[in-house]
Amino acid sequence: MPSTLKPTARQHTIFHYAWIIVIVATVVQGVGSAIRMSFGVMVEPLVFSFGWSAGTVGLAYGLMSIISALFAPVAGWMGTRFGARKTMFFGSILFGIGMLMTAKVNSLANFYLSYGIIFGISQSMLLVPVIPAVAGWFRRYIGLATGIMMVSWSLGPALMIQFMAILLEKHGWSNTFIIIGIVGFLLLVFLILIFRDTPEQSGKLAYGILPDDKPLVTTGDKVHRIQKTHENYAYRTNSFWHLINIHFLGCAGHAIILIGIIPLGISRGLSPLTAAGVLSLISVVSISTRFITPILSDFIGSKPVFFVSYLGQGLGVLLLLNASSVFDFYLFAILWAIPYGGEGTSFPVINRQYYGHMPMGTIYGWQLLGAGLGMALGGILPGLTFDMSGNYTIAIYFSSAFSLFGAIIILFLKSTNKSIIPNWPEIEPSKS
Repeated sequence: MPSTLKPTARQHTIFHYAWIIVIVATVVQGVGSAIRMSFGVMVEPLVFSFGWSAGTVGLAYGLMSIISALFAPVAGWMGTRFGARKTMFFGSILFGIGMLMTAKVNSLANFYLSYGIIFGISQSMLLVPVIPAVAGWFRRYIGLATGIMMVSWSLGPALMIQFMAILLEKHGWSNTFIIIGIVGFLLLVFLILIFRDTPEQSGKLAYGILPDDKPLVTTGDKVHRIQKTHENYAYRTNSFWHLINIHFLGCAGHAIILIGIIPLGISRGLSPLTAAGVLSLISVVSISTRFITPILSDFIGSKPVFFVSYLGQGLGVLLLLNASSVFDFYLFAILWAIPYGGEGTSFPVINRQYYGHMPMGTIYGWQLLGAGLGMALGGILPGLTFDMSGNYTIAIYFSSAFSLFGAIIILFLKSTNKSIIPNWPEIEPSKS
């Protein structure tokens, strides 16, 4: 039984299986987020191929984000109840189906069904359960593990944006979806085969456990009862609701830019490939803060890290108001990407700080509900405001307002110095 295992020096080395789990989660997150966050590359080709407006195409992204958001608590519950591995496996199947169906669309209705609904559900099943599952592999140093995982949210899109731009230019949008769908599905299935939901499944102890630590309750019928009790504690805290709202506002703020920066750049004279390069640069630069901010949050607390990131994201976007040259856009990409990279990466850390070692699947799912709705709103606004006004100025102001409002709400969060609900129970040593 896992409870009979004793901590050893090997619990703190790179050979611990927890790091294999982190690598798997990193790639899964990268594949899932890359398609979603590189949507801006597809706007112009779809407009050109079908004659749809930018706003109409953006609605597909908005629908995908809404479906993904609404399904996020369900995916979180599935990950807790049935395991992240099984949930991600079904998500990978839907990923392949959604990508291949999108490749064959011939109407808006089909596009909304394949990309908006099917792909949206797959996003939740792939992205929601994996991070809480990884957290269960770490008794300590969750910030380091989170930082490594969150790099994928920048590195994946950075690679995918240029890859998609090349595929779109050489093979067209339909073949691009076929290629990515098949390759992505096979990669996801391979990774899921080596994933394990908990250290106990592999007969191991969590990384970072010390000799004086008592093992946590992780098995038995009473686990689900304890889980429900602790979730009810969490739901009654203001911080639970604040974090959902904060994730909504931050994602709405940056989704406007991620979806709108390429058409915005093209509207101001940049070539499509150069505009895609701006989005790629954002992804590359944000790698550093995606890695650093969870680690900082682990050491100094998540609240100040959140505040600085949201404030910087809200103020930095205003640089786009007068951007007209390639230099202006690349300067914006560098300066804005730094706070953007840290805006959403510390949620697993603050969950550990607020809720202790409680399995986080459902809690994190609710937070991603807010994030998904924010991404939906942010994804729709650039196209709609452009269709109404002929430019992206209003969208830029919306982006700034969302992020700055999020910074204000962060000020009302409780300190992360101690847990705000009762500790998850430990297994007491048997008396014999």
